[in-house]
Amino acid sequence: MQSSFFVVQISDPHLLADAEGCLLGVNTDHSLRGVIDDIKRREPQVDVVLATGDIAQDGSVQAYERFLHHASAINAPVYGLPGNHDDGDTLRSVWQARLDPVVDLGNWRIVLLDSSVPGSNSGHLAQSQFDVLQAAATQAHDRHVLVAVHHNPVPMGSPWLDGMTIDNGDALFQMLERLPNVRCLLWGHIHQEYDDVHQYSPTHGLRLLASPSTCVQFKPYSETFELDTVSPAYRWLRLHANGDVETGVQRVEGLGVYPDLGGTRY
Repeated sequence: MQSSFFVVQISDPHLLADAEGCLLGVNTDHSLRGVIDDIKRREPQVDVVLATGDIAQDGSVQAYERFLHHASAINAPVYGLPGNHDDGDTLRSVWQARLDPVVDLGNWRIVLLDSSVPGSNSGHLAQSQFDVLQAAATQAHDRHVLVAVHHNPVPMGSPWLDGMTIDNGDALFQMLERLPNVRCLLWGHIHQEYDDVHQYSPTHGLRLLASPSTCVQFKPYSETFELDTVSPAYRWLRLHANGDVETGVQRVEGLGVYPDLGGTRY
């Protein structure tokens, strides 16, 4: 069995039906391709690509198909989950088994939860998602577990963004406290980097990770909607056999991505 597994998280590409389409002044197709090219150049062996939502800005078939086409260059299986800008039904029709909620990777299990709410930018975990998590974690045997979701379950210190969290995040943490084999909770949505530990006790902590977007970035701690000037990025994670998670965010420079800083919404 492999001693570790290498996972790449790609989040919030916001692709459009038209490959030349732009979001807040950024051609999202171009920026995603630049990120994928960087992954190919830096990472000789990727075991899984995780796409953590907002794959499409417009919920189009073309966007979902084009993401898979671009990501196929990495030569690793792609799994994902919907975000608030995705059309869940369309995404499922195109991605099918790539949206399966449980992915086993050697002595790790990845659980993908759907926090999207049709017609809303906010997140919520239905009872069915808690049931998936409970069953997947308790039946994981001696596997370590990584849980991925789209929306942030904790506030980020930006009032405009914190109105779109998972509204029952406390219930999620209460369940995770009872599932000590869950080592890490990973999300997208916030278009910025986050790395912390939720400490249940001196010996029981949960790694909390969030990742930037492959297109535009949100300025941390902004009172109202505000874009940042940092480059698109992806997160890499090395999942070790002992349950440790080694991770980092890789910014991709030189893509010519210049967002419209005067934009007021996305």
